[in-house]
Amino acid sequence: MLCRRLSGLRKNKIVRACLKSVYTDYEVKGLNLDKFINTLKRQGIELYNLKKFGNKRMLVSIKFTDNQKFFAIAKELCYNIKKLGENGKGYPLLFIYRNVGLALGVLLSVLIVTFFSDYLFSFEFTGTGSVVKHEIKDYLYSQGISEFSRFSQIDIEELEDGILSCNEHLSFVSVKKRGNRLIIESALSTDSVKTLNGNVTALYSDKEGVVESVKVYRGTATVEVGKEVKVGELLVDGYATIKEQTVKINVLASVTLVCSEQFVYRSKDKGEEEKATLLAEALYFDKQPIDYSVTVKEENGEYIYTVSVRYKHILIAG
Repeated sequence: MLCRRLSGLRKNKIVRACLKSVYTDYEVKGLNLDKFINTLKRQGIELYNLKKFGNKRMLVSIKFTDNQKFFAIAKELCYNIKKLGENGKGYPLLFIYRNVGLALGVLLSVLIVTFFSDYLFSFEFTGTGSVVKHEIKDYLYSQGISEFSRFSQIDIEELEDGILSCNEHLSFVSVKKRGNRLIIESALSTDSVKTLNGNVTALYSDKEGVVESVKVYRGTATVEVGKEVKVGELLVDGYATIKEQTVKINVLASVTLVCSEQFVYRSKDKGEEEKATLLAEALYFDKQPIDYSVTVKEENGEYIYTVSVRYKHILIAG
């Protein structure tokens, strides 16, 4: 079988050229080694690295392509011949040919590792911003990024900018590939986010405002978008109805309120609406302000500038 395969191998000119650089090492034992050496040379077999050890033992290397001729000559003479191995620049090709299954297995393993390393298997959220990981994940899905997406089709910098710009809760986002995971590190932006961690059985409002959004992942919302709420009002309750039975659960939810406050600036000068607004902006810059409006009235020779500020306040439980 091997002879037929090697015969077919020699028919390929490129392969044949490679085999010329393969050498086989032999140990030869017997009497009158000089006669054996001369016979090989007369038959056109070149000998390499010939080393004699006394009169009965020698080491020699011949070209791989001369192996059949070598054994044909040795067969007619009484010598004990032991093959020691093969070497040379073309040996890797010969090894691959002889071990096709092994070579294909190694190649397949490399291809599998290379192929699957480009696929996303899971997400990992770290940092204080991980409390809004559900919203981040919603954004990822909206961009076509989910489990089994390809990393080569994800622009990391563009994704970081997108998550940051679409989520007002965050001030920092870093996205990295680690193995087959997408690591998303994020940080909450300001004090306008109030987070309740642990086993939270209900979410209550700590400010007056109008509900802008309600996102409930566990629990039941008790308010709707557009409703005005007071301090202490229940926003999300920790229960769910499962198969017509009401059970208590821990709340996982976020509620965004639009709140209003007023900042008063007094001055003896008229026309300082812009200055009053700038002062209000400096005071409320960390509360995600939406807009400002200024009213002015004169009282006892003094101008009173009242700046109404609307800002977002986010409550998160879970």
